[in-house]
Amino acid sequence: MDFGGRGYFGIENNNPIIFINENLDALNTSLTLLHETAHFLNGDCKRYVTNHFQNDNLEYEANKYMIHEVMKILDEKYEFTPDTNYQQIIEKLNLPYHLDGVIIDEFNSIISNKFGMVPYCESDYFYE
Repeated sequence: MDFGGRGYFGIENNNPIIFINENLDALNTSLTLLHETAHFLNGDCKRYVTNHFQNDNLEYEANKYMIHEVMKILDEKYEFTPDTNYQQIIEKLNLPYHLDGVIIDEFNSIISNKFGMVPYCESDYFYE
């Protein structure tokens, strides 16, 4: 089914359902599934959205969840250290530029929890 987007979460016959564009590659299918799963877990279908700001916030929260889960998986596979190049992660995921800061924040959180330190990298630049 090609509906023009990557995917969406909805309710059909009182059942939650996630649609994912079948034309996506494996990485983008996985990212989309995590993003749409966040909408389900956050109960976004029950929320009444009246403006773009509210919608942007729902999307941002879904993206944060997706990035959190992806970074956990990548850390388990590659065992992040303070020397890990987070820029390679950003390039590989190829997410919209405005999410780079979320990736960096999640990386910093992982390193802080594992090693009791915060690596130096300024993520505020990405939140402009």
